[in-house]
Amino acid sequence: MANKKRFSEIVGTFLKNLFTKNILIKIISLLFAFLLWGYVLTIENPEYTKVVRDVTITMTGESTLTDKGLTLVTREIGETDVTVLCQIGKHSELDASRITCTVNLADSSISLAEDEDSKIFPLTVNTTIRTGYGTIASVEHSTVNVEIARVSTRSGVPVSIEYTGTLPEGFRVETPDRLTITVKGMKSLVNEIAKGVITIDLDAFPTSDPETLAGDYSAVYPIRFYNSSNVGLDNIYNASGDSYSIDVPITIRAYREVPVVPDITVEDGYEYTYTLSPKTVTLYGDRETLRSLTSVSTEPILAQPEMNGTEIQTAILVPNGLTIDGDSEQNATLVLNVTEQIETETYLIPIQVSGLGDNLLRGKDFPTETTVRVTGTMQKLTQFSTAYVTAKLDLNGYDAGTYTLPLTLSLDDRISELSVALVEPGVTVTLLEKVEEVPEAETAEE
Repeated sequence: MANKKRFSEIVGTFLKNLFTKNILIKIISLLFAFLLWGYVLTIENPEYTKVVRDVTITMTGESTLTDKGLTLVTREIGETDVTVLCQIGKHSELDASRITCTVNLADSSISLAEDEDSKIFPLTVNTTIRTGYGTIASVEHSTVNVEIARVSTRSGVPVSIEYTGTLPEGFRVETPDRLTITVKGMKSLVNEIAKGVITIDLDAFPTSDPETLAGDYSAVYPIRFYNSSNVGLDNIYNASGDSYSIDVPITIRAYREVPVVPDITVEDGYEYTYTLSPKTVTLYGDRETLRSLTSVSTEPILAQPEMNGTEIQTAILVPNGLTIDGDSEQNATLVLNVTEQIETETYLIPIQVSGLGDNLLRGKDFPTETTVRVTGTMQKLTQFSTAYVTAKLDLNGYDAGTYTLPLTLSLDDRISELSVALVEPGVTVTLLEKVEEVPEAETAEE
């Protein structure tokens, strides 16, 4: 135990003396070490390896592929790590920007057989480093697999438009009825295309102010292609390697749908009904004029009986500054039904009484007239006379008393085309018993 304690004291004394004595010598030694290291860096500058990570692999010679009718399936080959033997003084400056990794697509080995639409080729990665930054020691990926495909061209691929957003009320967007595009790209994908779709955001126009919104616009929209199962095809690019796009002319117009009211007149004594097509029409043009409009008319039509059931074409009259929608008819089609006008008049006619017993008298307020309602054309009504109608009251079998009795009408054949009816179907009558008078002579004798 004593020996261990003695050993610890000796070590402690040595370390204490090491850091507390001969300070000047130690400082000089440290400076000498720095000078020696500086000499190594500046004069000797030895080479050591450094791994530069994530160097992007690029491609050259793509025009050669195009000349062969071929194209790349993907343009992203990837990255690689490069080990460089470089002087230690350049290590801090050495990064991926000093190194170039390329794949030459003009390689003569790249070709497809007639029955091949695509093929994967292992191509050498050519790696170079900027002068002064050392030499390439190794490359993690000395070769990469590049898929090459045959090019196919299709013209007349239909492009449809989908809209997002909304326009203010009273405005409509118009685009060409049919858009098509020619697509050139990887054969297997191009042959799969069923349609292209572009999306137009109606909220993205330069203005939403209704006073200035109407007008003509044009914009380029990217196209996304779909197959017949409506699955998106995302690897179709143009010759520049970009997604396809199309220039779309767009027109925004103010519009209003208003009813069509035909201008019809008819001769006195006639009336008409009609069916009309179209019943409404969409008008475009000046917004103030549209807002003040409630309907549009047609050219004047004189309705006559001989027009019954006949289709009549008449132009729709459009106010100045407005036009009819190109999809709407410029004319209206009318089918008329013209008939003589039916009127109803009332007349007082006398009551003809029959069957009054000899022993009966008519009471006070016994009715002598009644009212009839006569309906028919105006022409027939002008020929009507009360002499052609008789109201009859039959009192046969009735004794003195008050009764409500029916009336019957008798009509002359000359008014057979008129409808004649009693306003009141019956009358109330009072019958009184007749009192016999006694001669004066007989009264005196008594």
